[in-house]
Amino acid sequence: MRGKKGHLVKGIAFLLVIVLSPVVFIGLPVRAAFSEWFVEWEYSKEDFPEDPYGMDREYRLYLAKLGLRAVLSDEGMEEFKRAKLPDGRRAFNEREIKHMEDVKRLLDVFFPALYVSTAVFGGSLLILRSTDLVGKALLISSVITLFLLTSALLLSVTNYDLAFEIFHNLLFDPYSWRFRYSDTLLRIYPMKFWYDGTILVILSSMALCIISMTAGVILLYFSWTSRRG
Repeated sequence: MRGKKGHLVKGIAFLLVIVLSPVVFIGLPVRAAFSEWFVEWEYSKEDFPEDPYGMDREYRLYLAKLGLRAVLSDEGMEEFKRAKLPDGRRAFNEREIKHMEDVKRLLDVFFPALYVSTAVFGGSLLILRSTDLVGKALLISSVITLFLLTSALLLSVTNYDLAFEIFHNLLFDPYSWRFRYSDTLLRIYPMKFWYDGTILVILSSMALCIISMTAGVILLYFSWTSRRG
């Protein structure tokens, strides 16, 4: 009975590794991108587009960091709502604030789920124990996630506007995230900002998959050679 129970537990652990791998391999780079270093890095690029309405880059960077804090904390959101433009006018209208609140609610669920998924992913690998099972789980999960990432990369490179629209329509009300070009959110987060972030996340996720795949192949090789020996 103990043997059957052990096989069942390992089977569940194996499936968890495969199911959670996209969440972990993609979610960790997403979490890393939601930090001030990325905002500063993006704004430091020479080809970062200037504001068509004349706001200087330093103040745009201040507002962009403020937007980041808004979706990560309640205090940041309150500061975001009170933000002003250089001329003293209110920086963000109600529609922009509503969208940022929607993003914050999504992240309040996604990031804790990511942390739990990462812990369960790691724990499942420990439960599998054997180099053969761990190697197979890492290899299969990496291939599946790489396929998803490759599809996302191809769509992003060929038609990023469509990829952006599909993503937002899946996660938000189709009419809640569309703004005028004069709205501050589009001025501090132009499309290049999102395109660069998307490509960075995809490539970073692919790198994690390749590392995982390599580890899986090495473990399977050692498992095969040990059986032969």
